[in-house]
Amino acid sequence: MDHSLNRQPVIAADSTPIEKTGMSKKQLIIGLDFGAAFTKVIIGDNRVRYAVPFDEAIDSDNRYLLPSILEVNENNACALSSGDESSSTTSNLKLPLLDKTYTDEDLLRITAYLALVFRASRDWLLTRYQKRYGRTALSWSINAGLPIDDTEHTELADLYKRLLHTAWVISVLPGPVTLNRVRQYISVDENAFDAFPAVYRSRIIDKDRIATFSGIIAQICGYTHLNKGSGDLHMLIDIGAATFSIATFNIGAGEDDCALYTCAAEPIGVCYLLKRRYENLQLPDDDINLFRHIPDTHAFSQAHDLTDKEIKFADTLYSGDAGRQINKILDVTKTQHRPDSSLWESGLPTFICGGGAHLEIIENIRHSFENKSPPHKIHSVDLKVPDDLMLENLPDKSFDRLSVAYGLSFRSDEMTRYLDENVMSDAEDISELQGIPD
Repeated sequence: MDHSLNRQPVIAADSTPIEKTGMSKKQLIIGLDFGAAFTKVIIGDNRVRYAVPFDEAIDSDNRYLLPSILEVNENNACALSSGDESSSTTSNLKLPLLDKTYTDEDLLRITAYLALVFRASRDWLLTRYQKRYGRTALSWSINAGLPIDDTEHTELADLYKRLLHTAWVISVLPGPVTLNRVRQYISVDENAFDAFPAVYRSRIIDKDRIATFSGIIAQICGYTHLNKGSGDLHMLIDIGAATFSIATFNIGAGEDDCALYTCAAEPIGVCYLLKRRYENLQLPDDDINLFRHIPDTHAFSQAHDLTDKEIKFADTLYSGDAGRQINKILDVTKTQHRPDSSLWESGLPTFICGGGAHLEIIENIRHSFENKSPPHKIHSVDLKVPDDLMLENLPDKSFDRLSVAYGLSFRSDEMTRYLDENVMSDAEDISELQGIPD
């Protein structure tokens, strides 16, 4: 698939059709990380990127994490939500898409939610930076994240792109976002847009300006951009609400030299961790809430009248699952790709990110691997806030939550340029690693 930016008619930021004049033009990329629990958006310009804050964020200290929750009123009008559970909200938006159990109603709600995200993101940028973009001819494109197995040439990728395009169309039309409007446009032929007035037709982007990438590849792209020429082997571990993803890659001496060696994504994210804990402790899992702070072992034990030892024992099987996946990735990387790297002895530089990265059980897994013997020894690396990212009041050690959206905010051709396509195509997925001894 050719991810290069295609030529697109440009429009003014206020959507007034532009004649060919001396007006400056800008290409902007929406890096969309639509997560199972939280959605993150970073808008990329040529040399600067903008993290989008949301009024509906649950945590007032980190307004860049938008709950992936849709509120629908009695008139089918939709709104973003701050996470208050009620009969009018849908919090399980993305998981049916990932496990392919979605219904037509699920697709309507996902599309409505994404339309609201696109509208809020554009409105924020054009309000906050009105002097910079208010009378600039803008050309938009979208890079969206998907699991490693579903990014290209798959039924899910094609469906997701169709939902994204419909969401964009609805986001640029006047009036509220409603399920009825989504239902009207979700299966419409693109030629139908020709009947729109020019002022609205000019706002719609072509479908080929929407691309999907693995979140892992997006993170590696962003990391490589920040560490150009640093050289040698690295490992990435991302613990999201739905998936536990691991990859090993090499940053070469050249400015754009990067190769992905091995990658895997398993459905053992934070949701799986909590469900397994509640099941092992014989607790009802209806009070699991991924949108609120997850307590540490002691606070959890106190809340459920249990001991810390009981909580840790309940989490033992999860720790084993996660540890085995990390071991397998390290073993494959050493035996098949970089057997002679000096970093095996000192510890493989590893950055751990995602919503679950700072949970106590993940911290314990990290400490365990920091103290292992080679080749299973790691050396933890912190992700620093990039100099080209504009944001305000981000809590310390929180950029990792934005790292997928940051990588997605680069041009599509830049993202593919960072990764050798031959190496990418040979990267193992987790199903091919099952034969490796634990």
